[in-house]
Amino acid sequence: LKRVPTSQALVAVLAIAVAARFAGLGSSLWYDEVTTLLNFVRLPVGELVADFSSLNNHPLYSLTAKASVSLFGETAQALRLPAALFGIGAIAAFWPISRRVLTPALALLTLLLLALSYHHVWFSQNARGYTMLLFWTTISTALFLVGARKNSMAIWAGYGAVFAAAMYTHLSAAFYFAAHGAIYAG
Repeated sequence: LKRVPTSQALVAVLAIAVAARFAGLGSSLWYDEVTTLLNFVRLPVGELVADFSSLNNHPLYSLTAKASVSLFGETAQALRLPAALFGIGAIAAFWPISRRVLTPALALLTLLLLALSYHHVWFSQNARGYTMLLFWTTISTALFLVGARKNSMAIWAGYGAVFAAAMYTHLSAAFYFAAHGAIYAG
């Protein structure tokens, strides 16, 4: 058998991730998703960006969901589309991290397991900001690893921007970045 080039295998894994996430994107909305739609996505942008009244609001997710609903209509698929795209993006973002410590074959296997992971697929089909948070924290880890080696102002500025996006997605990101700080200090 001829070996498949790594780039083609990576594209195939991401295609599997896309298929798994888009398959059930239109199922009935859950309570938290309905709450997000009614209480946040439907708000005018000016109110939405400043609404911190509930931990149920993941502000950056609500903004992207609002844009998606504006473009594609108020459907379950449109409301969940940002979660699906950021879930797929999180898998792709994990590639450079996995390649630092694994062979190409094992890195691809790791991404395939993420692509097919029940929980990863479920959160990628849930109109909430958790896959967006995963995407930002994965990107931040990649930047952290490069920044710890090169100590470049541009890399740390990027890290700060990603940190801001993660915090605006969900405040629990603070714990993740505190862990990065502890690791860096160590």
